Amino acid sequence: MTGSSDLEAVRRELRGFVQVSAARAPLYATLALGLSQSDEGSSILAHAPATNRIAVTLFAAIQFLLLAEPDEPLAAWYPNLAVEPRRDDPTEAAREFCSRRRDDLIALVQSRTPQTNEIGRCAPLILALSAVERRYGRLAQLDVGASAGLNLLSDHYRYRFGETVIGDGPVELVCELRGEPIALPHRRPQVVSRIGLDREPIDLDDADQLRWLLACVWPDQADRRERLQAALELARRMHPVVRAGDAVDDLPVALGELGDGHPVVTTSWVLNYLPPQRRVEFVQALATWAGHRPLTWVSYESPAATPELDWPGAVAGSELTALRVVTWVDGGRQDRVVGQGHPHGYWLNLG
Repeated sequence: MTGSSDLEAVRRELRGFVQVSAARAPLYATLALGLSQSDEGSSILAHAPATNRIAVTLFAAIQFLLLAEPDEPLAAWYPNLAVEPRRDDPTEAAREFCSRRRDDLIALVQSRTPQTNEIGRCAPLILALSAVERRYGRLAQLDVGASAGLNLLSDHYRYRFGETVIGDGPVELVCELRGEPIALPHRRPQVVSRIGLDREPIDLDDADQLRWLLACVWPDQADRRERLQAALELARRMHPVVRAGDAVDDLPVALGELGDGHPVVTTSWVLNYLPPQRRVEFVQALATWAGHRPLTWVSYESPAATPELDWPGAVAGSELTALRVVTWVDGGRQDRVVGQGHPHGYWLNLG
């Protein structure tokens, strides 16, 4: 059951998403504005768990259905589903679709979580991982919220930072570096052990799960869709190990399964899906495990969406995504924000 306060909060969320998506996802910006002005979409999203009550949950659910039924009238506005997509206002078609497919959409937003497997975030992460490797040697990585395990393959992608290219491989990730210049690594870091942890790991052989992963990619962004598909092909060959488990309760066991190498926990736009108290407990679990051996946590998270993570004052509350490195060693804790950037890793402002 949803109340008027839930609906108004969802409408605010949809209105706020207009600015977020306008530059690179104009279809979603238009849909967000149109659906924020009526109940057809907002009343569906209001059924999602509180941590998933965000615009991308609703739009992923809609696209999930359209990918299976591209003859739906609303699909005519989607650049990935129509040869010549319509450019007029899709709001009425979206409202009609939401009304007619309401039960299906409610079931999806109640049961599905937006997948965080945006591999573009590997570009900022690789800079931090390289710095950790230079200091502590080869790495053993635990990726929390690993989804299909694609971020576990960061040392197999090619990176382009301006004129500098690092590594090779079938997937290239481009990131514009702004702000203070830094010495870029000459190679990708060595990851000698890797495990993923996810509440609901993606099975690479399950067509339904792969459709959900693709549904989480914004339809205007062909580059994201193409590199995701290339990364999935790589993952099918390399078979990264992703355990099913809770980000807090199963964290110590997963860390214990890592082999040689300095243990590094990575998170990227996943902790915002935990309830506030669980975010606190996540950091406590890291610190407790680090009482036994050195540990580094490399995160690419939103301070505004995760205020419980005790962000340094310079970035606390920031709407940008912060690249942060926290290391527990010799009984002490070192905490540094490397920079802030685009949530999908297109650019990073250093310093």
